[in-house]
Amino acid sequence: MSILILSKKDESEYENRRLVKSLADLGIPATIYHPDNFDVIVGKGTGHGIKYNGQEFGMPDLVLTRTGSGTTEFITAIVRQFEEEHIKCINSSISVEIAKDKMRSHQLLASKGMPVPNTMLVRFPVDVDIADNLIGWPCVVKVISGSYGEGIYLCENKTAFKKMMEFIGNLDTPKTLLVQEYIDARPGEDLRVLVIGGKVIGAMKRHAPEGDFRANISNGGYGEPFEVNGEIEYLARETARICGLEIAGIDLLFDKDGYKICEANSAPGFEGFEKYCGINVAEHIAEYIKYKISLKRK
Repeated sequence: MSILILSKKDESEYENRRLVKSLADLGIPATIYHPDNFDVIVGKGTGHGIKYNGQEFGMPDLVLTRTGSGTTEFITAIVRQFEEEHIKCINSSISVEIAKDKMRSHQLLASKGMPVPNTMLVRFPVDVDIADNLIGWPCVVKVISGSYGEGIYLCENKTAFKKMMEFIGNLDTPKTLLVQEYIDARPGEDLRVLVIGGKVIGAMKRHAPEGDFRANISNGGYGEPFEVNGEIEYLARETARICGLEIAGIDLLFDKDGYKICEANSAPGFEGFEKYCGINVAEHIAEYIKYKISLKRK
């Protein structure tokens, strides 16, 4: 029994270190593999079709994908090849792609009647009047794929938005952007809810550092435990299910009459969650992996 952790970071990263230890505590060896060291070859006589450092290697019982929003087309091809070899991947290549693409995930969630902020995909030149009429001010401007609060900006008014779009539009390679309704019921606060195997294991309220509206622990914010009620559990579980995520970090925004879904994360960091909530997230993930392997072997 063995686990391959697909990650761009090594065992010095908190999450990887905790996962390797928690799996080892269950008698399951886990090894971290960097995606840049893989080769994918398909066709006759190619063996498994996937090599590491140019060599054949023993196929794992399960692949734990930990590349999140940094998942490239090449990494997706690696995960797909494992899936073609009938190796269980958590999360799957399709679900990781959905979570990475914020517009795609919002399209899916909105089609199922889930509460998401009004969101517009920007094209250049930008029609500022459409944003004015359908999104309003202030608004949040995001890159279509990002994490840790990076690539997210708050435009206070129409003039600031227009100037930002003019600047970005004049770049040689303007990014694909989303313009999103700003949910201002609780500025600088949000919820991170962890879902593992369709079960909510806990929620953390995150507070932004002073002078910032982004409530990310990695940006200097802090967290505290938050009681999970029926609405939070439903939104988090359904978001993970709709996106196809077996392990997910679901971010919820406080709205005037409940919550709105901000985004789904396929490789959620959990250092802050363990620190502020006292929940052993790595152990929950390890137990779930052990359960999935046991099902595969029956």
